[in-house]
Amino acid sequence: MTANIATATETVARGPVTVSEGCGYLGWGKYRHCDGGTGSTVMLDVEDFWGSIFHYCVGPGTTNLQPVIKWRVIGAWWNGGTRCIPGYYGPA
Repeated sequence: MTANIATATETVARGPVTVSEGCGYLGWGKYRHCDGGTGSTVMLDVEDFWGSIFHYCVGPGTTNLQPVIKWRVIGAWWNGGTRCIPGYYGPA
């Protein structure tokens, strides 16, 4: 599966994020990756309303995970993956 290039461009366009803004899952399908200015990317496990898990790679800043996942996102967490191309990777 490939990442969505539009998502990658959108994520990279955002500025650096500070820890004071909060990091991790923010609710309403939004996830903020705080990278300390390194430009790192991380792979997330994203859970929908029915308990299904999907893989989504995010770069620094806030990413809206909801548009590509059919049912409402209720949680997201880092699954240990790094150095991925930002975007949706499909079901786990």
